[in-house]
Amino acid sequence: MKSLKWVCRIKTKKELLRRPVVYPHLGRGERVETCFPFGSHVSESEVKIMRIEVSKKEILDALKNVEMKGKWTSVSGLSSKGIGNYVVLTIRRNSLVLVNADASTLACKTIDVETEDAGSFVVEISTLRNYLSKMGEELKIVVDNTVIMTSEGKKATMPIVVQHPYQTRINAFMNHWPITFNVELDNLIQFGEMKFDGAIQLTSEELTEVITACEIVNNGIYKFNYSAGDGIVNDKLMVSSSMHVSSYSEEIVCENTHGESSTVLFSGPLHKFFNKGETVNVYIGDDNPIMMVSETGVVIRAPRVEV
Repeated sequence: MKSLKWVCRIKTKKELLRRPVVYPHLGRGERVETCFPFGSHVSESEVKIMRIEVSKKEILDALKNVEMKGKWTSVSGLSSKGIGNYVVLTIRRNSLVLVNADASTLACKTIDVETEDAGSFVVEISTLRNYLSKMGEELKIVVDNTVIMTSEGKKATMPIVVQHPYQTRINAFMNHWPITFNVELDNLIQFGEMKFDGAIQLTSEELTEVITACEIVNNGIYKFNYSAGDGIVNDKLMVSSSMHVSSYSEEIVCENTHGESSTVLFSGPLHKFFNKGETVNVYIGDDNPIMMVSETGVVIRAPRVEV
């Protein structure tokens, strides 16, 4: 498999290793280095710069999607947070692919862009969002040893970080990109070693409504129990959450499904990943990760196993 083109106008490996930047939100003495990861991928000579033209709204929406801020389970109930403040941006096939991850979650969003370049870089989400909020709607982005954004006479420059905290996981995912959205849902997706038994197609509105209702329980753990129909009984998805004497459950009659009955427990506001009006294919298997795929993105979450 071909490696990614790491694009950067750093002229030497020595210079690469000497470009750290300290972020104010980190603890004292903690450092995040600028520029690209994996020194072995950096040539002694200059490398081609990346140029991208993209809509500000699209990239802001995608950043919000992959940050996945919402109500996550904790020892004291639900707490508001996201999966992390760094994002990997990769350019392939006239697409800008944004990926974020933590130990149990991966979120990927794809935007169509105008570019003839290819490569990858990592930035801090909050810093990028702050700069983007001041720019015009149509953006030109140049990735050199920094990220330079220009729009309507405005110009902003921000640093690149060395790598995402979960870079290895993201690299493994990108080996399988793109993930095709199957509008007919006539087969189960194949993704690495994950085994899916059933698939259900929902609207983003259905997904949001049922999970936000379950959040009232304040547990943050949700059960998706898919029951395949037999020609007489309709296919159904039972979504529920419970804690002590509190519980909520809702049955959804599904029009488009595939595979066998299966059940998965998971935590996290996965509905936050999707925008209004999207169609979502939900792939599940007994005690396996849950994977949700739309036309523009993929989110994967490890299961919670009952003991």
